[in-house]
Formats: sequence, structure tokens, C-alpha cells
Amino acid sequence: MDPNAREQAFSLHEWYGSYGMRGSGGRGLYVPNARYVFVRTQGGETLMHPRLRHPALARGEPVRYAGEAYFESGALRWWSNASGHYRPDPQHAPQAGLPMALFRSWDDVVRRGTRPAGPAPGK
Repeated sequence: MDPNAREQAFSLHEWYGSYGMRGSGGRGLYVPNARYVFVRTQGGETLMHPRLRHPALARGEPVRYAGEAYFESGALRWWSNASGHYRPDPQHAPQAGLPMALFRSWDDVVRRGTRPAGPAPGK
């Protein structure tokens, strides 16, 4: 496990429905615009990275929740319980601290691809 993994992680912050992330130095705010792996730590912090695996983000410690999240220009489009190591149950998704209306189970993401089904055309 990479000892510098936590230093490479970003912490997620929400402001009025939009999201930003800070690096370990705490300087600057980055706009998430990709698919990220995330963990919600026991302390309530959400850590993310585009390539690190869940155990590296959490330093092998227990987490409240783990999964993937997809952002477009700071807007959270969907998130899931996709985690090969922690394998959280969809029933425990509220522990992630993310909007439940945007939750997609890992099975839904696999069946539908990376873009979840949206409202019907014309709605």
C-alpha cells in the first residue's frame, strides 16, 4: 500500500449543490470533472481520487461507505456502491453522505453503463 496515498487524495466539499475538492495541502479548490473512487471515513470525511483504489484511500481502515462518483464541472451526476474491496450494501448507501436521488447500485451501473437513466424525453 502506498504510504503517500492519503497525501494524494482529495477531500470533497459541497457548496450550494455544487462540489469542489481540496488536496492535502488545503490550498486551492479544484472542480471535479471525472469519475472518482471515494471513501467516506469513520470521521465523516469524503476522500476521492481518480485512480487510487479504495483500500489505499482509506489506508486499509474501516470506512462508513465506499464507491464511485461521477462529476461534470462540479455537478455530481451519479454515484454508486462500486467497490471491489469493501463491497458496501445498497441499503447502507445513506452512510455515504451523498444525495440519495443520485445513487445507482453497482448492478444498475453495470447494466446501463456509466450514465444512469434520466427522465423520459419531453419531461
